[in-house]
Amino acid sequence: MGGPRNHGQFRTMRRRVRRSFSVRPPQGFTVIEVLIVLGVTAFLFVAAASQISGRQNRTAFDQAIREVQSQIQQTINEVSIGYYPNLSNFQCTGSAATGPVITASASTAQGTNSGCIFLGKALQFKIHGTNPEQFATFAIAGVQQGGLNNAESASLAEAKPLAIASTNSTTLPSATEVRSLQSGLTTADMWYMSGGTKKPIGVVAFTASLAQYSGGSLQSGSEQVNLVPIDTSTIDATQLTAAGVLNSKITTSPLNPSSGVFICFASGTTTQSGLITIGSNGRQLAVTLAIKGNTTCS
Repeated sequence: MGGPRNHGQFRTMRRRVRRSFSVRPPQGFTVIEVLIVLGVTAFLFVAAASQISGRQNRTAFDQAIREVQSQIQQTINEVSIGYYPNLSNFQCTGSAATGPVITASASTAQGTNSGCIFLGKALQFKIHGTNPEQFATFAIAGVQQGGLNNAESASLAEAKPLAIASTNSTTLPSATEVRSLQSGLTTADMWYMSGGTKKPIGVVAFTASLAQYSGGSLQSGSEQVNLVPIDTSTIDATQLTAAGVLNSKITTSPLNPSSGVFICFASGTTTQSGLITIGSNGRQLAVTLAIKGNTTCS
């Protein structure tokens, strides 16, 4: 009963069993599977990189806008204590008849300018043609005795304010300081409100109260600083133009507008903006900041 036929059947069955239990070599991924894995990996990488970059850009914007806020507050503080840059490159003389006269000088020390007083400072934003965008700080001088019968000046009009800047000739000395906005920050808008109407400007001045002066010196402990938005000034003007408008309009511009002055700075790397408000807070001017989720401060 176990003839050759049975042996042949047995061998055939054994071969089939061995084949069924044999280990097959590993199979590779198809081209489509590889492309899918690469695509998912690339998407995850781009998403992570974008998130990290977005955080870095927001951090850079926050630092840049807060730096501007700090510099504006510093300017106000310098006016309140009567500080102006002592570059030893100019001398100021003046009288009620002539107003301040700025001339070049190699060694004139602060406090020795005959007939002149330091009135304050002004900020011009978005200087034309600058990249990165720059803003200027003008020092403002005035005459000490511009009142009737050579009385001490009691108003800006009597003091005849003049920016210590090269407005008429490149040979005249200048006390203007220029700084750059950081991280692609730009000035989108600048204005004050008058009777419910928005008044665009490009220059704002901070002037010390003339009642604080005694014999040409700023009285100790004085903190009253006036806010003067310069009418008809505009952003994106040259320094020459801004200084000229400052000189011609400072005495007729509004003093301490009730809602303050607003400056909108747009981020160059995010969809954000920062609205800086300069407004009265008791005797000292406050500089506040509000971050907006758009580039128009709306």
